[in-house]
Amino acid sequence: MRIFLMTVLAFLIFACSFSSVPKGILTEDEIIPVLVEIHLAESIFTARYSMQVTRPNYLEDLYLSVLKKYNLDQKTFEKSVLYYGKHPDKYKPVYDEVLNRLLEMNAKSRARDSVTTHPVQPK
Repeated sequence: MRIFLMTVLAFLIFACSFSSVPKGILTEDEIIPVLVEIHLAESIFTARYSMQVTRPNYLEDLYLSVLKKYNLDQKTFEKSVLYYGKHPDKYKPVYDEVLNRLLEMNAKSRARDSVTTHPVQPK
């Protein structure tokens, strides 16, 4: 029985060591805020004509500003996105959290807009 428990414990430790991300890849906690900001940058890019911004390389500038904010180089980010793309079991919870944060931001923004456009009138 003791050997069985030791074997199971060794297996669990061995299996858990493979569940972590490799060196040079952003962890889930590191990549989530970057992906959130990348989506926000893409939204800004989509609205560029209404903001009268037509300069070339605008999207690339937005991406680079996000990477600079998080002190990342483009190669590390691309390598991380490629890694998670090849491991959907790890990417799904990451992307679910990204979507949750974006939806939360959207809800807060809508609530704030509702308060400013429809202030409550005193009785």
